[in-house]
Amino acid sequence: MKISKKWLSQYMDLSDMSIEEIADKITSAGLEVEGIEKMSQGSNLVIGKVISCEDHPDSDHLHVCQVDLGDKIEQIVCGAPNVAAGQKVIVARVGAKLLGGDIKAGVIRGQESNGMICSLLELGVDPHQLSEESKNGIEVLDEDAPVGNENPLGYLALDDEILDVGLTPNRNDCMAAWSMALETGAILHKEVNIPYVEGAANVGEASRLIVRSETEKCPLFLGKVINSVTIKPSPKWMQRRLASVGIRPINNLVDITNYVMEEYGQPMHAYDLDTIAGHEIVVKTAQDGEKFTTLDGQERIMDKDVLMICDGEKAVGIAGIMGGENSMITDDVKTMLFEAACFDGVNIRKSSKRVGLRTDASGKFEKGL
Repeated sequence: MKISKKWLSQYMDLSDMSIEEIADKITSAGLEVEGIEKMSQGSNLVIGKVISCEDHPDSDHLHVCQVDLGDKIEQIVCGAPNVAAGQKVIVARVGAKLLGGDIKAGVIRGQESNGMICSLLELGVDPHQLSEESKNGIEVLDEDAPVGNENPLGYLALDDEILDVGLTPNRNDCMAAWSMALETGAILHKEVNIPYVEGAANVGEASRLIVRSETEKCPLFLGKVINSVTIKPSPKWMQRRLASVGIRPINNLVDITNYVMEEYGQPMHAYDLDTIAGHEIVVKTAQDGEKFTTLDGQERIMDKDVLMICDGEKAVGIAGIMGGENSMITDDVKTMLFEAACFDGVNIRKSSKRVGLRTDASGKFEKGL
């Protein structure tokens, strides 16, 4: 179970404790902290603005940039393909310490360079959490980024520290941020404030959605219809929270399902309702030899013990494991269905092995919600 100090701090005041002190207390109480990670690293950083960007006279890929650092303008030679005038960027001043070494003033092919314009990779951010664009060039900040700010990692909410807590099989109750917060608060003798969410979904008109289960291995299946959907990036704070626990942000709908799973411990799935025949969901067992293509594009063979999520005509997902390619969310979605359900943990564990697919959701279900 991974959880960051900032995520825990949403629920209690941890301003008087270091991450090491928190880890020591949690471990002493029986939940072993196996490691502490930093989301990013780097000293002597500042937010700058590229005033001008000219091709290096003696190179076909380098650029000579004049960068406003708030208190002065420095010339920096940069080799990133995406650097351009007008950008707000992260600059490591001369003397900065990064994972790759110290930044020094120098002359690059006859041009002075006093600092470095940074990518998030160079600041130690996990490459698995970055887009290809971020991995291949410098990080371009939003227009409202304050030039001269000497805590760009804080501005990006990347100044976080992450606890990797090893949970024994009997502590599946701690596989969620809220649960881990309650446990941590009890250990540290701190007041914990968990958001009150009862009835939060009880808004809007009743939908035409029909839901039923034909198996005792799915005792509860809930669906919520959301209209007028627009696909776009999720808020930065949500992206950073997901990245802190090893999940790469994708878009607002996918990120919402992952965020709820990590915060509350309830796996969710999103369907394009227009692909659900008859606006009907039925949970039932598969047919022996039934073939089904999952969201990852792989065709998988089912047997009679695997639970399937079906609409009025076809299967649209493998229960508790992964949705189907035929109901995937695209940028054209207008109306969607959020799923939250309970499935038999032993069945999900065995089904995951049978179809050769283990996911974050199946890992939660197989240990018991």
